Amino acid sequence: MKPKSFAIWANPRKKEIPGLVHEVVLWAENNDIVLFLPNSLEHLEIASSHSNFYDSTNPPNVDFLLCLGGDGTLIAGVRIFSKPTVPVLGVHIGGLGFLAQITPKELTEKLDLIKDDEFTTQERLVLNAKISNNNHSYFAINDFVVQNEIAYRVTSLSLYIDGKHVSDYKSDGIIISTPTGSTAYSLSSGGPIVQPDVFSIIVTPIAPHSLTSRPLVLPADVNIEFRFNGDSEKELKLISDGQNIENFTNNSTVTISQAQHHLKFITFEDYDYYQTLKTKMVWGKRGS
Repeated sequence: MKPKSFAIWANPRKKEIPGLVHEVVLWAENNDIVLFLPNSLEHLEIASSHSNFYDSTNPPNVDFLLCLGGDGTLIAGVRIFSKPTVPVLGVHIGGLGFLAQITPKELTEKLDLIKDDEFTTQERLVLNAKISNNNHSYFAINDFVVQNEIAYRVTSLSLYIDGKHVSDYKSDGIIISTPTGSTAYSLSSGGPIVQPDVFSIIVTPIAPHSLTSRPLVLPADVNIEFRFNGDSEKELKLISDGQNIENFTNNSTVTISQAQHHLKFITFEDYDYYQTLKTKMVWGKRGS
């Protein structure tokens, strides 16, 4: 379906943002597509004559989201536009930018493809977490991390899958990752690379105090539970995508499962996941 409206979410600290926003505003006007800008961009000169602004606590209902910045910006934008989840396209500005698929040079070309309905959406797994004695629900696009409130303390916990005890861990923490997040913190901790369309959940201990502790790749439909024994520190924390932190005590349990909603990435015919791995991760190359 051809889009009638879209929104920008951007990192205003990036020096490239004013020029890119100017380009997108002109494109939207020339193609008669409604564009919404976040309040954080109101200070830009191009925004002075723009009337459609939104607050992050009350995002508009749009056909797709355009994120300008790094992976952190994209994750933050998806969190804002998660109810309901809208298709997202990331424009990579600086850093590694593994999630943001296109560069600023491609921006107008890719927007034209979206306008002409020449794109697809790839659904990706999202994780949901709950802490006992807490009515809130949390979700992660990349990963959840469970660790002690004091970072250098060893975390002691037990892993249960669908109610069955699987393993006990003594480590610096544990990462529960989506396939999308398998190339992030989990990979840095020795976890496997999992192709994004292979719906699964990856459990990776961080610096485990045992040579037998290895990452697990689980079906997406399992229910994961972490319990904490007397060896555990009392104060712990659940970190969502490296951005949100929720504190809890070792009297609680943490359950993690597949979320009901999926992330929707806008992709194009020329997208090649393995080329991205080779280019950005230097994957598959021998050392000199």
